[in-house]
Amino acid sequence: MRNGITAAGLSELAHEIGQDARQGIAAYGVTVRWLSGTRARVDTLPMTVGAHRVNRDFSWLIDEPRQLGGTNHAPNPQEYLLSGVGACIMVGFAVGATVMGIQLASLEVEVRSRLDLAGFLAVRPDAPVAMSGIEYTIHVTGDGTAEQFERLRQQAESHSPNAMSMLKGVPLSGRLVMGAAQ
Repeated sequence: MRNGITAAGLSELAHEIGQDARQGIAAYGVTVRWLSGTRARVDTLPMTVGAHRVNRDFSWLIDEPRQLGGTNHAPNPQEYLLSGVGACIMVGFAVGATVMGIQLASLEVEVRSRLDLAGFLAVRPDAPVAMSGIEYTIHVTGDGTAEQFERLRQQAESHSPNAMSMLKGVPLSGRLVMGAAQ
């Protein structure tokens, strides 16, 4: 066990996935329920990891600041998106350090972006709706060298499902169902 992560467990998972690719498929989901105004409650749905069903019982609130019509009682969707990217990179960094035998003393990922609200509000037809880019900085201390930490940063980014989903884009599809949710 290093950095609170069991290297043997990672090795066992990698072996299972190598033997049966279906064991490496993870499926996630959440339900977002409107509360009032710009506030919503998010609840996790059960997930699967290969053949294993994993019950998830987590919830959190989403809101906007008053300047954007909200009540400022919770982070907004963009802050959650940035936290998802940063946390995914952090997990990859910590796992990579563990695999490399590097003991971390501290690890923090700061993530920032910008958004032109003129696109969201349709004020200017030429204004982008998407964020203008995502930048992150990793602050780390531990017994690794600068070269090892840079290699870990590159691996954490290139192996981060969230970062790669943002960088490469993923298909988005939706549908509408009239009536109350089940």
